[in-house]
Amino acid sequence: MSFELQILSVSKIKERNLLKPANIAMNKPDTGVEIKNKSAYYVIRDCATIANDYIPHKCYSSLNDPIGSLTGQVTRDDIVDFVARAAAIEHTQQLLSIIFTDIYKREASDWTPPELPETEELEIDADADGDEIYGEYGYGDEDQEQTLVMPVDPPIDLGDHDAVVHKLVETFQAK
Repeated sequence: MSFELQILSVSKIKERNLLKPANIAMNKPDTGVEIKNKSAYYVIRDCATIANDYIPHKCYSSLNDPIGSLTGQVTRDDIVDFVARAAAIEHTQQLLSIIFTDIYKREASDWTPPELPETEELEIDADADGDEIYGEYGYGDEDQEQTLVMPVDPPIDLGDHDAVVHKLVETFQAK
């Protein structure tokens, strides 16, 4: 969980300090309070569980430049552990997806689309008649075929553990 703790350490929102109390309330909801209603126990427990799971998401999204803020702050071991947990834990997988969305946006931000070739203006004779007026319809499109150029390499498969670790290590300049 040290990857998420690094996110909390660079965040400035007050909720970053809620992780430890949420962990306590998640495991023992009646800590420090007298429960007078059985339902309150479950409300406290479940709210604390949600807070525990999603505080890193909130802290990450509070950063103006999360990738820049975390660059050099995490280790390769932090990343390996994070990616391994993401394979088994849904909320960790969601955080990984959010991070990869930001990586893709960052890499695509410098991309400019290629210039399109100028198109020829066709002369159309509205009164044309004869057997050959339909002859080229649907043919010759091969000459006008254009190749789509992606702004950056396609996103990697988040199920490929090694590729994900490599990309995160590269992005965050982890050691």
